[in-house]
Amino acid sequence: MKVLMISTNREKSPFAVAPIGAAKVIAALIKSGHEVDFLDLCFARSIRRAIKNAIRRISPDIIGLSIRNLDNCAYVQPHAYFYEDRGIVEIIRRYCRVPIVIGGSGVSVAPGELAEYLSVDYAIAGEGEQSLPAFLSALVNHSGFASVAGLWWRENGRWRSNSPDFGASPAALPVQAYESIDFGRYFSSGGFVPVQTKRGCPFECIYCSYPALEGRRPRFLPPGQCMDEIEKIVRETGRSDFFFVDGVFNFPPGHAAAVCEEILRRNLKIRWLAYCNPSGFDHELAALFKAAGCVGIELGLDAATEKMLSNLKKGFTLADIERTYQALDRAGLPFAVFLLFGGPGENYGDWEQTQQHLQGFGKANAVFASLGIRIYAHTPMYDIACGQGCIDPEAPLLEPSFYLSADLQHEDPVRRLDQLARRDPTWSTPTDWNSITVRVIQWFLARSRVIPCWQDIENYGKYMRRQAS
Repeated sequence: MKVLMISTNREKSPFAVAPIGAAKVIAALIKSGHEVDFLDLCFARSIRRAIKNAIRRISPDIIGLSIRNLDNCAYVQPHAYFYEDRGIVEIIRRYCRVPIVIGGSGVSVAPGELAEYLSVDYAIAGEGEQSLPAFLSALVNHSGFASVAGLWWRENGRWRSNSPDFGASPAALPVQAYESIDFGRYFSSGGFVPVQTKRGCPFECIYCSYPALEGRRPRFLPPGQCMDEIEKIVRETGRSDFFFVDGVFNFPPGHAAAVCEEILRRNLKIRWLAYCNPSGFDHELAALFKAAGCVGIELGLDAATEKMLSNLKKGFTLADIERTYQALDRAGLPFAVFLLFGGPGENYGDWEQTQQHLQGFGKANAVFASLGIRIYAHTPMYDIACGQGCIDPEAPLLEPSFYLSADLQHEDPVRRLDQLARRDPTWSTPTDWNSITVRVIQWFLARSRVIPCWQDIENYGKYMRRQAS
């Protein structure tokens, strides 16, 4: 079949993210014998013209839409992307009437609701490398839909669905079709080459949608195979800045260490960042990261009091956070901390303690403090929100809904968070991120390839506040 794959993501803040999911599926389709054309709308000046030209170029038998996010997950100035996705579907319908199938992480968290809203024919929840080729085979044969993992389809006017399958080994899947991506455009916008060393996350954070995307059981890509992929990218694209996009790159520590050791064994001259948390993070691992080319860690804490770490079921303690701070500082690794305020039972006293604890542990290069927890179906956060009457269990969750502790609602939480952040020049809040000044600075840093862009945020923060005063 002739397949037109379209990546709908157009978000470029803080930097544009290359469509690794679409690249993985494209490789699987090519391996299965399909003719594939790829349209990335991230930098398209005219969406209508780009879609029109792509359809005329390939005359597709089916069109796949890769949808990365439903919205920006921001309690302050929320923005939904699925309205734009609906516009994209409407444009497609002007120029052809072939079936449309949607997939990607944005689809996986609300497949039926999104498929209904977009008025598309099919949706695939979960991993698509095996499901989409299996679906195309079933489509040709007009049967077999019931055996396609993660598929949603209409039958007799009603949606039917199959559960996703998270059993595939990453080692058995084809290498991503990186040649489909214009990395020059992404790098000029501050982006990286995204690489994944494993799938599945065993942590039980109450709000997380990862189980719907990859499942809970970790499945590992052998370090040697991961480095084969990276060497191929460096050789064929000339790009050497990477981001390990595992939900928690450092866990389990043994796998992360093996990846770093393979980088060192091959003497790869690359720069990389990763998402990490304090579980099992010590000085030996931090030093190994540094030696292997790590230039920064994005540390997902979300909370820094024992009470809120427990309430959010983070799986680590204040002692773990302190050990990680010390390890990163000793290794000379820049790191940014991400906090998520507003969880169940949280009050303003917890905010004060959070800042005191972190300042006592050491000094992060940047602390990003966000507010409100995005509610996704089939998570403990959803059950809590329903039980407390925050949302209607019958209401759709396409429109972003957020949980905010009742103990924070007797004052203006946005103003209080801004006041807290102003005490420390490394802290910033959504009020800062939404300012024109910050966006200009982000653009300048992206163009200059300053990596990580938050490493000197204290001085940027002083500049921003001078401009605002």
